[in-house]
Amino acid sequence: MSKIKKNNIHYLLKNSFELANESIFLINKKGDLVFVNSTGCEHLAYTRKEILNLKVWDVDVMVDNKEKFIETFNHFLEIEDDNPIVMQSFHQRKDKKIIPVEISSRLIELNGNTHIISYVNDITEKIKKDEKIKLYFEFIKESSDLIFLVDYETEAIEFANEKVCSSLGYSLKELKSKKISEIRKAFESQVEIPEVFRKIKEEKNLTTIGQYICKNGNTFPVETSLSMKNYRGRDYIMAISRDISDRIEFEKKREEINKKLENYNKTLESEVYKVKKELLEYENIMQRQAKMAAMGEMLENIAHQWRQPLSVISVLSTGMKLQNEAGVLDTESLIEGLDDINTSSQHLSKTIDDFRDFFKPHYKKTQFPIKEVIDYTVNLAKTKFSSSNITLVENVQAITIETFKNELIQVLINLINNAGDELEKSKKKRKLIFIECYESDSNIVIKIKDNAGGISPSIIDRIFEPYFTTKHQSQGTGIGLYMSDEIIKKHMKGYISVKNKEFMYEESLYKGAQFLIKLPKV
Repeated sequence: MSKIKKNNIHYLLKNSFELANESIFLINKKGDLVFVNSTGCEHLAYTRKEILNLKVWDVDVMVDNKEKFIETFNHFLEIEDDNPIVMQSFHQRKDKKIIPVEISSRLIELNGNTHIISYVNDITEKIKKDEKIKLYFEFIKESSDLIFLVDYETEAIEFANEKVCSSLGYSLKELKSKKISEIRKAFESQVEIPEVFRKIKEEKNLTTIGQYICKNGNTFPVETSLSMKNYRGRDYIMAISRDISDRIEFEKKREEINKKLENYNKTLESEVYKVKKELLEYENIMQRQAKMAAMGEMLENIAHQWRQPLSVISVLSTGMKLQNEAGVLDTESLIEGLDDINTSSQHLSKTIDDFRDFFKPHYKKTQFPIKEVIDYTVNLAKTKFSSSNITLVENVQAITIETFKNELIQVLINLINNAGDELEKSKKKRKLIFIECYESDSNIVIKIKDNAGGISPSIIDRIFEPYFTTKHQSQGTGIGLYMSDEIIKKHMKGYISVKNKEFMYEESLYKGAQFLIKLPKV
């Protein structure tokens, strides 16, 4: 117990204690607070006068009554050691707020009376830090990552969490007797420990790939994040590692798949080249067949056109021969007859020219009035269907288009002839084919429809397929509509479709197939 003489009390209490940064309380054996410094007043939020009227148990939550204080005081008397007793408790402020405190106390004698002098520090922040440290330690302890703390100078393992111990098969005591180089080696072409330590010194933070060696000799790959820490003048390396066995295996499989895919792509390129070549050959064959089919249609139409002029020539030449034999052929009749024969011959010649122009190859788009093409196609069709009681109705605007002329004629002849063939098979009294053409936005629209009753729903989605036909083998090849679709979509960059449609014409309701073509103006 410290003894302080009377002539030192004033100096101690009024000077030294007032300057202290910690709260200082002087307590007599009755539990009275007989002195408190300014820091203590701020600590409890009381005035000095208010505190001097309080008892210990008014302030200390742990010593909350007189009996406990007397017990504590007697305990101090029993201790012979002059060293202070340090304990933790809680103080209650004037505003009822509870504060955790650390109290360092000892007995002293003042004027012949025994007192307790206590030095009190608010440890709120310390407790918060301790709780955080405890929480962080729990995170580290229970982390699924492998966490090491390694001394930079000696390479000794200072700490390892439970995940390290369970993964490597060592106890913490065993690990702390080893250097990190004893349980870690480079992975494939990665760097060894000395190079890792050199780099971490320069860069402070580093990520490496390596392997950990288990107690049983097995190894597994890890990716490790390293950071340099300095504590009390000594450098340490914090290593956080994660097992990447699954990732390595995945990378290997991905590499194998990429190689297979690369080989497959090479094979596929070769196969695609072959298929494209075969498709081009197939399309060329189809185009030739379509051209031959169109030629057959054209020849049939020309044959119809030739019958009347040839008949006229035959009748006139035979008549003039008979008149001449009878001696009744005069000059006027001869000239008139020859003029008629010449007119018919010119018509035959023009038909041949049209036929020849149609089958000349054209590789460039040309501008032309679309009505000219439709009129030409309709005239050919009228000759063919003149004996079938089929009427062609036109509603065509005067529009100029830029596209492949002969290919468009080929498509229109095919669609009109198909409509005519269906009407020839029907028993309808009135047989109609409608051709309509108009502008819509940036397109030119052509509609061709008939009143033959429409296409069966079971086949309407297939009619543009190659070699699909409902006609007898001697009447059709099934390539006309397929090539029409190819010409419109691929060559002319347009659109073609078909659907069954009901419509009114001259106050009568009809039903038939309608083909819709859309072509860009330019």
